[in-house]
Amino acid sequence: MKKTLLFFTACALMASCQNTAKSTGAEVEEAAVADTLYYEGVVPAADGPGVRYEIALAQDSTMGVRMTETYLEAENGKDMTTQYVGKAEQVVEQRGGVEVRGLKLDFENEDFYFVQKGDTTLRMVNSDWEEAASGLNYDLKRK
Repeated sequence: MKKTLLFFTACALMASCQNTAKSTGAEVEEAAVADTLYYEGVVPAADGPGVRYEIALAQDSTMGVRMTETYLEAENGKDMTTQYVGKAEQVVEQRGGVEVRGLKLDFENEDFYFVQKGDTTLRMVNSDWEEAASGLNYDLKRK
């Protein structure tokens, strides 16, 4: 009887010593959120109230990017949304004696260019890294 009790006690002790902790989905998502920068903003549109951009940039070796482009009230008063998935490339160039730091978002059929303005702002520019001559707001703010 003592041997049986000792055996079950030893089994219970060994089972309780095993580390069976598993990461929860919330922990994994929290790590993913910490490794991703989010930007959003509405820029002017020629034929509507604007275009909303939402960008998620992976801050790891993949440099992956996901962008949602929504033309506000585009078709019969309804928003029209396009999703892009691609890669981001950090660019540093000299323009007129000034160092320009930016991001080229490379998607399969289209590229987008943004100049970094501080730690919290991306400004949409053309492929020559020039800002809009109109002086309108083309900034996306970090969330």
